Amino acid sequence: MQLLGRAELERAASDFDACVDADPDVDRFCSRTDWILPFHDAFHPERELVAARDGGAFVALAAHGGVLEPLEAMWGFASPLVGAGSAALLLELVRARGPEPLYLSGLAPRAERTRALVAGLETSHSLALASLTVRFVAALDDLDGFLSRRSAKLRASLRAAARRVRAEGIEFAPLDVPSAGAAGAAYARVLAVERRSWKAATENGVDRGPMREFYARMFPRLAARRALRVLFAVRGGEDVGYLAGGTAGAAFRGLQFSFDERFRALGLGNVLQLEMIARLSREGFTAYDLGAQSAYKARWGERRVPTIGLLARPRA
Repeated sequence: MQLLGRAELERAASDFDACVDADPDVDRFCSRTDWILPFHDAFHPERELVAARDGGAFVALAAHGGVLEPLEAMWGFASPLVGAGSAALLLELVRARGPEPLYLSGLAPRAERTRALVAGLETSHSLALASLTVRFVAALDDLDGFLSRRSAKLRASLRAAARRVRAEGIEFAPLDVPSAGAAGAAYARVLAVERRSWKAATENGVDRGPMREFYARMFPRLAARRALRVLFAVRGGEDVGYLAGGTAGAAFRGLQFSFDERFRALGLGNVLQLEMIARLSREGFTAYDLGAQSAYKARWGERRVPTIGLLARPRA
């Protein structure tokens, strides 16, 4: 077992991400270093990063208040265990550190790794189901195929919104972000739109606090591997909406979208989604991961992907 700190995990990022890409039991976007390291650095840089590797197996955790938890435990998307043998590696790490509570999220409930983890921990820890995260994923074939799986009501609503957007003179423009160095300018355009949105008005936007820092750190990492996708809605040369996300293999992960509040009545957010789906389909992407459970995502994504979080407390 090789212990890794923050700098060592950064140096091993390409190996770590290759293991994520090959692992069928983890969220292949949010378990990558593109997600977990920006989250750690933006939200909790003061926490001790506790990571280990053994060949093609990795464990990535942080110490918080006497508990070991994933680097991103807020939404519970990221798996702290990556690669075959990672359950055994975690158990070795636990034995080396001594009795310590664990919170492990992002686990596939029916995976062999999760069963091995439970079997290995239950002799020394009391276990409890602590969280359930459900992601919604839409299949992408072509736009007609996507729309055929939506309700008649949603299809009619989208067609009407598209007509209103066209009548307003709004067009859509993808932004090529060819390098990490170009990501800052792309993010500045995103933030300019965000500041005119309802999210910013209610202090829920990505234009402030740790969320701003999170994406400011993530965008360059995605751009460096040509995985950043940003689509702008433009009216008369002015950006009035955006949709940003990242890719992992043939899947697209939506990150954020927003629009100028002046255009709320148009349904611009829905049309941005539809335009991105059409473009992704033409590029050959097969899945759109919309993220965690919400009412609108249930209408857009037909497949539900659950992951669980386990709390393990050492027995006295």
